[in-house]
Amino acid sequence: MNAEIELKLFFLPIYQESLINKLDSLDNAVPQGQRRLANGYFDTPDLQLRQWDMGLRVRGYDAHREQTIKTAGQVVGGIHSRPEYNVTIQSDSPDLSLFPTSIWPVDADLAATQAQLTCIFHTDFYRRAWHVQIDNSVVEVALDIGEITANGQQEALCELEFELLSGDTEALLKLAMQVASVVPVRLGKASKAQRGYRLAGKAKPLDLKALEFLPLAESHDSSSQDLSANCQILLETALERWQLLESMIAEESDPEACVVLWWRMRACIRLLRMTLNQFELLNVTLSSQFMLIEKQLDFIEQAQALTA
Repeated sequence: MNAEIELKLFFLPIYQESLINKLDSLDNAVPQGQRRLANGYFDTPDLQLRQWDMGLRVRGYDAHREQTIKTAGQVVGGIHSRPEYNVTIQSDSPDLSLFPTSIWPVDADLAATQAQLTCIFHTDFYRRAWHVQIDNSVVEVALDIGEITANGQQEALCELEFELLSGDTEALLKLAMQVASVVPVRLGKASKAQRGYRLAGKAKPLDLKALEFLPLAESHDSSSQDLSANCQILLETALERWQLLESMIAEESDPEACVVLWWRMRACIRLLRMTLNQFELLNVTLSSQFMLIEKQLDFIEQAQALTA
């Protein structure tokens, strides 16, 4: 079992060559070549694996076949962390019995689930990779260009993944910042599997309920531990909603709906800034960056007026 820890960035296809040039020029970057990866994602018609918060994939490259299952994980500030299990196989279909029995729910009927497995969607892409040493950490950078296909529909896939091979998670952020200084990117919250399920019509469209209140950690005193927990809740909530709203804006075609989403996204950004300020974490550099973002969002009031 591997604990996959990665940071995902989305970008527009026109920046592909700029990204390749930037990654080739990084200090201590060792190119790992390019290969085509064909991936089939499997589940039952009633999405039993998804109900268990699992994702099942069969990946083929060259003459190799590998089945992978990812179990419940979390996404914090764009960093994805999920346990995964990999098994080499000979066919294009997965065999659930090859995975450790300990990963399944106690009442799981594996035989019934296995019998109903079907391929829900495909992700096929070319992956160009680098191994980069940064400080005392090693990060694998993967540039994926291809498409997601389901039910005769296609969706472009342009992702840059930073996976921690060894060392400190902070190395992912440092490396991502170097890339972001050259090419416009945004933090990716949705995995390939999540996007595939949506394209296949097996998941609800992106939606986000209005935030009325935040359930903070109960505290009986003003201990630093309670304050840190509440700070973390506020920061994680603001970051998560910011990323989700960016995705919703990118997919929205109605200008009036976009104006509402932009307004809500700015509210999340302001929540983030105020939380950092409240807990005395807003330094001069961060403050200037927030001011720059606010200036770029000046169009929202005019857009609201035009919509009205």
